[in-house]
This record gives sequence, C-alpha cells and structure tokens, in this order.
Amino acid sequence: MVWLIRPSTLLWGAFLTLGGMALALRLWLPGHWALPWLSSGLGCLLALRVASLLWDWRQGRVPGTRVLLPAIILAEGLGLVFTGGSQAALRVRLGTALALEMLLLVLAVRAWKASQTQPGAWPEDRISAAFGAFVPTSAARLMALELVMLGSAIQFLFGGFRHSAPEGFSHHRESALAGILPAIPLMIPGDFLLMKALFSGLAPWLRWTLHGSTVYAVLWLFGFYATLKTRPHQVSDGWVSLRLGLMKSVSFPAGLVQSATPLPEFADDWARHAHLKGVGKLVAKGAPVLELKLSEPVQVLGLLGPGRPTQRLAVSFDDPSAFLAALGRPCV
Repeated sequence: MVWLIRPSTLLWGAFLTLGGMALALRLWLPGHWALPWLSSGLGCLLALRVASLLWDWRQGRVPGTRVLLPAIILAEGLGLVFTGGSQAALRVRLGTALALEMLLLVLAVRAWKASQTQPGAWPEDRISAAFGAFVPTSAARLMALELVMLGSAIQFLFGGFRHSAPEGFSHHRESALAGILPAIPLMIPGDFLLMKALFSGLAPWLRWTLHGSTVYAVLWLFGFYATLKTRPHQVSDGWVSLRLGLMKSVSFPAGLVQSATPLPEFADDWARHAHLKGVGKLVAKGAPVLELKLSEPVQVLGLLGPGRPTQRLAVSFDDPSAFLAALGRPCV
C-alpha cells in the first residue's frame, strides 16, 4: 500500500512538534538555550505556510482571505522579536487579536441569525462556511461546532430548558446525562478548592486556565444535552434522519433498513466491543439502543467529517417502539 502524505500535513506536523517542545520548555525550563531556536523554527514554518497559501491563492485554489490569519500571526511574531516585548507592541498585538475575535464573532452571529430564518439550515453549516474564508475547512467546522455547542448551552441555561422538544424520536430523556446534569454545577466549587490544594505551586495564570477548562467542560455537557433535545431522530417523506446532537448525523432512505432490533445481551465489555466493531454509533448513554442493519452502506458525519461506510448502526431512542412503528417493522 502506498501512503500519500500531503506537504501541508508534514508542515503542520513539524509545527505542532516544535510548538509542543517550546511550550514544555517555556513552562518547566523558561531560560533554556533551545527556546530561541525553537521559536525561530516556528517562525520559519509559519513563513513557509504563508508562502504556500500565497501560491495557492495565485493559482485560484484558495480565497485570498485564507492568507490573512497566518500572515497576521507571523507579523506579530516578528514584531515580538524586533520590539523586544515593549508595552506599545503588546497593546498593538492585543488590539489585533481582539479585532480578529470580534470579526469572527460577528460572522458567527450573522450566520446563526441567517440559519434561523431559513428552514432546514443548521447554524454550524453557515458558520463553518463563513469561517472557511479564513481557515481550512476542517478547522472551520470544528470552530463552528464549538460555538454552536456553547451557544446552545447558554440558551439552555437561560430558559431553553423550559422549551419542549421538537417532534421526532428523542433520546435525551432516558440518557444518563439527564440524571447527572443537575449535579454537575455543584462540582465547580469543589474543583476550585481541589485545584488550590493540589496545585498551589503552579503559576496563577495556569491555575486559572485549569479552572476555566472545568467551567468550559460543564458548559460543553449542557450544550451537548441541549442539542440532544433540540435535534431528535426523524422519519419523514421516506427518509430516516438520525442525529447525536452536534456530534454525529446520518440520513438515508427508509427503504434501506432491513432490520431494527435491540442489542443482544453481552457476557462482558469485550464481547460488546467485538459485536459493535465497525458499527456507526449514535448512542446517548443510558437510553435503549436499536441495531439497524441496512442494505447499502452509509457514512456517518462526525466532528471531523464523514466516517467509514457501514451497513450497521447502533442508535439510541427514548421509545424504540415508536421509531419501529414509524418504520413499519416489528421489534424482533
């Protein structure tokens, strides 16, 4: 088998390797002699990336806006080297970063509002399309999904939990997350106390980063539950649309379903893992699960794009019998 590795993959691999080494040295050995060399290497790789994007733009392969973000990062890095970290240069860099953040936020809000006025349009698709003018498609999709996840969490916490779920076949009521979600915010004060006790020797900014990651994880869980609730499975016009919140989705003609049966009992986790190998999983833990067998393979769309083709799907439902009735198939 011949493995084809794109030049951009090698470039990003080297960039991430050098960046990880520089970050580790910066945290544990701030005065290490290799830090300037690693920083220079990162600058050279970024310059190569800007040059390759300029070439792709001239060839018509990418929009010119794709050069903007890496070029600004490169310019700020060079400014840090030549200005020696002066206060004026720091203010300029902070202002530039805030301007970019505001630009992306405005684009995201406009795309979200546009998706609400058009039926059948998901906000993450429009936000991803807007971000795709500045970053690669995969990065744009991940950024869009994270924004929609956090936005869904905020909407849910500020009154969205009172709204009823749309029509369809839900799987949020019986999920384990529904039971533990009310207790999760109570863990945040304990996390702060534990972090202070265990990591009192860390720099304050690093401790606050850890606290922020905990709060972010809590918001992410609320957002995931909110999208489970607002995006149920549906059977309509001869099509089956299955969704696991924002995480996964797949649509196919209902006629492809050959059988829909509950998962069998397993002697242990190894047997369960062997049975579900190669199966597309759209499962909310705790809810009843059906195994769908299809006559043709389909691809489940995940966070990073379409997965491998599969003819077997494991899908959770609050009420599997209602889904089977919609398919017109008995549960056997």
